[in-house]
Amino acid sequence: MTCQNCQAHEATVVITKVVGEDHKITHLCPECASTLNGAGGVAIAIKTMTQGQKAPAVSCPSCGKSFADFQNSGLFGCAQCYEAFGPHLDRLFHRVQGVGDHSPVVAAPDLEDLQRALTEAVKQEAFEEAAELRDRMRRALHAGTANT
Repeated sequence: MTCQNCQAHEATVVITKVVGEDHKITHLCPECASTLNGAGGVAIAIKTMTQGQKAPAVSCPSCGKSFADFQNSGLFGCAQCYEAFGPHLDRLFHRVQGVGDHSPVVAAPDLEDLQRALTEAVKQEAFEEAAELRDRMRRALHAGTANT
């Protein structure tokens, strides 16, 4: 997916803004994400909260990003980083959210797959299937997972 801001780079950062019942998902490249107040603020918060803590010697097997790199940038290198760093994130989430266990609001690739399937169903005039896909997307946004 292409960055929704610059349309020039691959989007690897997903920002979900939740206001009441509304969810707005934005896909950005790391460069654009770092310039946004919100994303930059997250990076600064992560860097501040982990300052002085020794970074565990763990790296993502998919992209090679180290936990120390994550602490410095506040950004994952790929979707698998969340799994690779998961055991080390609980303390950070507890400090940020007041809870140790964290589930992402929405699995972006699942929503992207549902959106593609919905678009294809509408093109083929399979409106019942399209309605089901639309409902699955709504449930996913509401429940926090696209596998419902």
